Amino acid sequence: AGQAERKEARAMYFRPGNLIKDFVIEPVKRVKNTKGRAQTTYDTETRRILRGVIASADPKAVARYSQTDHPCTHQIVQRGGEAAKPGDRLVREHSHYYILGVDNVAAMGVATIYYVEERLDLDDGSEL
Repeated sequence: AGQAERKEARAMYFRPGNLIKDFVIEPVKRVKNTKGRAQTTYDTETRRILRGVIASADPKAVARYSQTDHPCTHQIVQRGGEAAKPGDRLVREHSHYYILGVDNVAAMGVATIYYVEERLDLDDGSEL
């Protein structure tokens, strides 16, 4: 059994789609519009980068972090402590990921998991 496991481990490889990706962090800003109503916008000027690996959300994450009309669709794992917070938006090419929750694994700053909703129906500068 041990030899078969070692052989299987050697056969593993990374596909290009599973490697670390760069996401632009757009922090959430809540302002009042000209009519005095609260409005959510995103800071598109800061351009800080979050580097992480993205994967589909597992069923436990979907159950825990999904909100009404905002399902948790993906998890992004980043090395190190938190770089973004719930409500912020992560942008990669034409995809927008809205952070629903953040888990600082073991609270030691070793890794952070972002639970996000991917929105494909938005263009740059759109709001949630």
